[in-house]
Amino acid sequence: MNAAKKIRQLLERGEDREQAEVLSELAADLQLGQVFDLRRLFRLEVEYFELGLALMRDWRFGYHIAERSRLFDDILARDRRLQGRLCRLGAEAG
Repeated sequence: MNAAKKIRQLLERGEDREQAEVLSELAADLQLGQVFDLRRLFRLEVEYFELGLALMRDWRFGYHIAERSRLFDDILARDRRLQGRLCRLGAEAG
């Protein structure tokens, strides 16, 4: 199973919220082309750290694009702060 799908499932189950939050912010920043502080990954438990690395590897090589889009949609639906960021980015572009 690919990294984006695993993160979506983690978010759906609502477990390990702090770990999932870091991974969802990583995915959002990758999608938006924003800066992500990699030091945050080092604070994760090993299994989540590896999942973050797998997500970056998939992203770098363009794997699982449809699943990545679904993950971003799920994150966006859950995260009001990200919705605000997107509104500000849209205003800056306009």
